Amino acid sequence: MKNSTITILVTYVIAQTLPALLGSLVPSNAKTSVIIYSTIACFILGSLVMILLNKKFPIKNSLTIQPSVSKGQVLSWGFIGMFLAIFVQITANLIEQAVLKIPPGSANTQYIIEIINKYPLFLITGAIFAPILEEFVFRKVIFGFFYDLTGVVGAAVISSLLFAFIHMDGHILLYSAMGFVFCFLYVKTKNIATSIIAHMLMNTLVFISQMVLLK
Repeated sequence: MKNSTITILVTYVIAQTLPALLGSLVPSNAKTSVIIYSTIACFILGSLVMILLNKKFPIKNSLTIQPSVSKGQVLSWGFIGMFLAIFVQITANLIEQAVLKIPPGSANTQYIIEIINKYPLFLITGAIFAPILEEFVFRKVIFGFFYDLTGVVGAAVISSLLFAFIHMDGHILLYSAMGFVFCFLYVKTKNIATSIIAHMLMNTLVFISQMVLLK
C-alpha cells in the first residue's frame, strides 16, 4: 500500500513537471508544441499507471475497505455530483466576488481554453485525464490518508485546500468547495470512480461552454 501511494504521488509530480523540462531542451520555436503534446502523453500514461496500481495494489484504509455501492449508483452519483460541483462553484464564485473582492473567472480555465483552441487534442487532457490524476492524488491518496488521522472533515479540509493551491489562480474558496463535493462523493459511494466521473463531466461542460461563449 505504501509503495503504491508513493508511486501515485511520484507519477503525478512527473506528469506535471516533465513536459516543462522537455520544453526547455528544444528550440524556442518548438517549445510550446513539445510541452503540449508531452503533457497529453504524460497525463494519459500517468492515468493508466494510477488505474493499474489501484487494481493491483489497492490502498488500504478504513474508507477503502468498506464495500462500494453498485455500478449504477456510481454512475448516478457521478452525474449528480457534476451538478453539485457546478452549484458550489457558482456559489463560491459569488461569495469570492461579494466578500473577498476576487474578480470572477479562472485564469487557469482561460489558459486551458486558449491551449485547446490552438491544440484541440488537449481537450482530452483537461476533460478526462486531469480529473483521473487529481482524484487519485487528492481524494484517493491524500484524503484517504488523513481520513484515518483527522476524520472526514479534517481530511476534506486538507485535501481540498491542497487541491485549490495546486491550481494557483487565487480562487481558493472556489476550488476548495469543489474539492469538498468530490470528497463527499467518494465517501458516499466508497468508490473513487464516482468523483472521477463527476470531475470529468464538470470539466467537459465548463470547457465546452467556455469555448462556445468565446466564439
